[in-house]
Amino acid sequence: MTQNNRTLWVRRILSLAAIAFVLILICVGSSLFFAKYLTHGSSGWRNDMSRGHQWLHQALELTEEEKAAIDSFEGEYHHDRDALIQEFDSRIAELRQILVESDEYVPEVDVAIHRIHEVHGQLQELSIQHYYDMLNVLPPEKQAKLRELAVKALSQPE
Repeated sequence: MTQNNRTLWVRRILSLAAIAFVLILICVGSSLFFAKYLTHGSSGWRNDMSRGHQWLHQALELTEEEKAAIDSFEGEYHHDRDALIQEFDSRIAELRQILVESDEYVPEVDVAIHRIHEVHGQLQELSIQHYYDMLNVLPPEKQAKLRELAVKALSQPE
């Protein structure tokens, strides 16, 4: 093998090593970015909860009697929701740990994603049950307004 051939092979190997290094940096960076993004999303829901609830009461123009009727089951809803949010945050942390520790898509990622979806589904179910609880204590004109708001909320991705 001539000197030129050796030099060519060394350059190719160094080029491949540089490409591999850049790809590893991209993978690690994107894993960290998505872990932070997923975590931020869950805390954003929690912080918006009181404003969203207050906004809904204003949008429906609730009377004192209607507020009292809704408040009778509101505490249990918030308690259950807070517990599910904590579980959601815990499962996000599990996925974050996998993303940080793993250099490739491993089966544990699928399991972690599925576990997050389970809790997310429970949160959705709880919110929809709360919607029906509210619907049942409102007069027909406010039921129509609540339905309209619910339809708009469902059509808006977060």
